[in-house]
Amino acid sequence: MTKAKIGRNDPCPCGSGKKYKNCCLVLGDHGPTAPKPFDRYNILMTSLKMKIEQNYAAQIRRIRKPMQDRFLRLTCDQTLPREQESVFSDWLWFDMTDSAGMTFGREYRGDHGDYLEEPLRECLDALNDSCLSVYALASSQGETLHLQDLFTGASREILLKEPLVPDPDQEAPPLLLGRLVSMPEGGIFSGMVLMVGDDKGQGDFIRFHMDYWQRIRPDASIAELCKQHGEVLFGLFDHASHKTTLALNDIRFLPTGQEANELAAVIGSAEDFSPVHNTAGTAWYDLKDSRGPARVGVSDQGHLVFYADAVEDLAKAGELLRFKEYVWQVVNSLLLFTPPPQELGDIWYEVIKERETERWLHTPHHELDGKSPLQLLAEAGGKERLGEMLEAFAESAAGNQYSLDLVNYMRARVN
Repeated sequence: MTKAKIGRNDPCPCGSGKKYKNCCLVLGDHGPTAPKPFDRYNILMTSLKMKIEQNYAAQIRRIRKPMQDRFLRLTCDQTLPREQESVFSDWLWFDMTDSAGMTFGREYRGDHGDYLEEPLRECLDALNDSCLSVYALASSQGETLHLQDLFTGASREILLKEPLVPDPDQEAPPLLLGRLVSMPEGGIFSGMVLMVGDDKGQGDFIRFHMDYWQRIRPDASIAELCKQHGEVLFGLFDHASHKTTLALNDIRFLPTGQEANELAAVIGSAEDFSPVHNTAGTAWYDLKDSRGPARVGVSDQGHLVFYADAVEDLAKAGELLRFKEYVWQVVNSLLLFTPPPQELGDIWYEVIKERETERWLHTPHHELDGKSPLQLLAEAGGKERLGEMLEAFAESAAGNQYSLDLVNYMRARVN
């Protein structure tokens, strides 16, 4: 497309509503004359974000709340501090796609890119290609920051507004979560940069979860996953900052066959598993010394099922149950964002019944005078009292087959 000649007093074709002389023409002239690359690039990025916000104001207003809920879905308390709003806005403009796979930034580039001055167009392309990532601070020199990508190990140099003053009380170099934009004279972070110490294994926490994520999504690279689901990395960074675990709700299935038979033959006598119970045709074994719930079930129909929440437990179980060698199917995971495959719905529900029953057994109930069902089972008459409780559950679940199946499973466990 040939760029049409635009008069200085014509409306700017970028969609801002301003005159061309007060919008892209001014920025295009300002770019080469600003004394520092950081200042030039920061002005260009700020202008572009304002243009996109203005151009798509109505659409953004409609979707901002549900998209913010999506962006925060893996954080500890699902709130967005005011100082972190720019991280969300950049994700909304440059990563979040519509049903056609288009972002606001790329749509704006297609509609207005030929009318933007070269510095703005160059900056917009760099923003569209950017994504959130995590970097380890290697060193700083003047107004340049030397970083190392936590996932690839690649070295990056970042322009700063002013020299970084190191914290003398910091035990280990910090980790930075930010959107790095690659410009001709150096990289620059767009918007807010979040920082967390790496003194309690925070870096390993993030890296292990990203490795797990890529294993269950082998169709995409780490960079592609961060571009498609930056909210996952934002949530992992938040959990690392709060030093809290993330419940992955990973469920795996090994169909009946030689591989399942080989594992079933050794699980019962393996030192790393301890028997728990045998209910409804499945013998369940706990993974010893686990960080969270982690259990394998051996069905009398010949298949195996495993579930765990902590990434460390998945790594340990993966060695014992040969996740890489055998054809274990991932039925469910928090980081897949899809429902279980329809053909594996029964396997998923088998685990749900087991986990819900286990939670019920260990939870104090006011109907039981503040005791848990397990505590009550140790008392005289406790089993009968639980039977009455489950009978009431069954009556309230009449007509709901899934709920009745769960109640019957609870009955089998109690008996």
